[in-house]
Amino acid sequence: MSLFQEVAALLALLALIGGVAVKLRQPLIIAYILVGILAGPAILGLSSNSEPLSLLAEIGITVLLFVVGLKLDMRLVRTLGPVALATGLGQLTFTTLFGFALCRLLGLDWLSAVYIAVALTFSSTIIIVKRLSDKGEIDSLHGRIAMGFLIVQDIAVVLAMLALNLYQPSGGESGGLHPLVLGAVLLASMLLLYLLMRFVLPCLLISMALSPELLMLVAVAWGTLLASGAEALGLSKEIGAFVAGFSLASTPLREAVASRLTSLRDFLLLFFFLHLATSIRS
Repeated sequence: MSLFQEVAALLALLALIGGVAVKLRQPLIIAYILVGILAGPAILGLSSNSEPLSLLAEIGITVLLFVVGLKLDMRLVRTLGPVALATGLGQLTFTTLFGFALCRLLGLDWLSAVYIAVALTFSSTIIIVKRLSDKGEIDSLHGRIAMGFLIVQDIAVVLAMLALNLYQPSGGESGGLHPLVLGAVLLASMLLLYLLMRFVLPCLLISMALSPELLMLVAVAWGTLLASGAEALGLSKEIGAFVAGFSLASTPLREAVASRLTSLRDFLLLFFFLHLATSIRS
């Protein structure tokens, strides 16, 4: 079976099971995961090559975080920032201390205990954002607070991993850079991004508004550029995509860009859940 035929079979199976899930008033995420399990090599064997699914899954996550960033303009950050910061840091502190104490009681050395404690602070940003989007609640008060909460978590985890690499640099510097150099590069990048947000990006998007196709091309190019830049620094592509979306969130054309990307996001995200379930089975 060719790759095209595999994808066609997956989509047909997903349409069938997705229809049943909607009839039963169940979220489509359940259908995605169930199809991934059925399509895995242990049952139907419809997905023999996971690399294309993995690539589509990464693109889907990147588009998702780009759209999320578009929703968070500076006015919203100023309004909900203190609430998100307080709740996010409170949860991080409690989870980290509890996880560290538990790991030490289990006999792990302190460095391993710190790594595991930091890992325990992660929440599933992808699943939470997808559920909020499906229910139309991502722009609600609790949806915005949840998004701020998740963003605080992700930023704190990145900073914690940089600190751990600084303590043990031979364990793997990000992108081949010493953590101090990486920190300086990140600070310089943030300053450059602020200048672009303030003086360049709004004018650039307005000049592209006469051609919707060109506007989308510029927005997607900007998102992929920052995502690839973050990956080059040893960070995740998702963080770069989120920052790219956030940098466009204060422009008057953010809704036009977000509305055109929503359907693409939903289509690509199904490959993330398919790939996730297929990987579990294999």
